[in-house]
Amino acid sequence: MIEIKGLSKFYGSTRVLTNINLKLEENKIYGLLGRNGVGKTTLLNIISNQINKNSGEVKLYGEEIYENSKDLEKICIVKEKGFGVDDIKVKRILK
Repeated sequence: MIEIKGLSKFYGSTRVLTNINLKLEENKIYGLLGRNGVGKTTLLNIISNQINKNSGEVKLYGEEIYENSKDLEKICIVKEKGFGVDDIKVKRILK
């Protein structure tokens, strides 16, 4: 389970995420929808440890995500573009 409390991220004086709270339960599929520039990719990048947060908590199975490297390796973010192979199967990506 991933639990986020009070998450904020900003670049300079621009706040991208402000006080985000959510819980992602195990064995469920989630979608993240919103207009361009509202912070969807930023949120996913923080969850997958690609960028750092400015404040708040991001916990994976009750531990701060950045201190849980074994389980962090199991997180996979599949973005709209990025694999460069059009006919690759989802099952292969998840392996």
